[in-house]
Amino acid sequence: MSSTALPPFSAELLACLADSPTLLSLWDPQERLCAGNRSFLEAYEVTLEAPPTWEELMRRCHRERRGLLIETDDIDAWLARVRQHYRCQPVRRFESDLVDGRWLSVTETLHADGWVLVVACDITPLKANEQTLRRAREQAELASLTDPLTGLGNRRAVFARLGELLAEAAQMRFPLAAAAIDLDDFKAVNDRHGHAVGDEVLVGIASLLRSRLRPRDSAGRIGGEEFLLLLPNTDADGARAVVDRLREAAAHCAPSAAQPALRVTFSAGVAAAAAGETVEALYARADQALYLAKAAGRDRCVVSSAPAGWPSSP
Repeated sequence: MSSTALPPFSAELLACLADSPTLLSLWDPQERLCAGNRSFLEAYEVTLEAPPTWEELMRRCHRERRGLLIETDDIDAWLARVRQHYRCQPVRRFESDLVDGRWLSVTETLHADGWVLVVACDITPLKANEQTLRRAREQAELASLTDPLTGLGNRRAVFARLGELLAEAAQMRFPLAAAAIDLDDFKAVNDRHGHAVGDEVLVGIASLLRSRLRPRDSAGRIGGEEFLLLLPNTDADGARAVVDRLREAAAHCAPSAAQPALRVTFSAGVAAAAAGETVEALYARADQALYLAKAAGRDRCVVSSAPAGWPSSP
């Protein structure tokens, strides 16, 4: 405790909480540290023999990287921002972290005579639990949008993405195509070679899609052996070319243990978005084109015609 006269309440309070794990500090109207308990002094590595002002302490924390963690390349700008709130209201509550990894919940009380009492409680375990819960929630959300076998987006994810791309295409007036893909005779693959081989085929197709598509393209598994490709800034002819290249490469998705008896092929239906078309309508046209490809002998791509009277792109 310094020689500066303290407010009547503070001497008894600090004496009672001298060894408390709660960090306590008292600052005079000139912003100089006048008292602090052991937890505060040790955390900030300060002594009361040469008590700093608040700004001096903040600059030292930043310069020597001890006490309060201050992540900035411009300490003057940081101080200016903090001063917009510091000593500006009777009670201020916030959270801050220390260089040693602890996280504090801080209550700063400004008295009418200009003295400031700062009480900081260690909430590190609570923050750790909060971060664990947040990570668990994020993982659960990701799992709810991911096909567990292939790692591609699932039906929910890819249809949500299609809605986003349709809105972008309408706003930016660029074309958008969707391709519904279905592996040919996949039930026979499972029956003849086993479900493990069937799973390898699905994983191989998913890997092929990831490796051949552009960064803004999307692919998802929407059914047992059915996939949906979303190709922004691509018209029907461009989408057909993409699908035909993928069909040529699909033969390499057969597991080596099942070759040469197993040849992987797929059928596809392509639809280019029409102005004002909904997710459901666009997918229905791609799916109908897929049905026609299957009916025509499989291992081929059929392009859907735009609805009568509609432009062929947004």
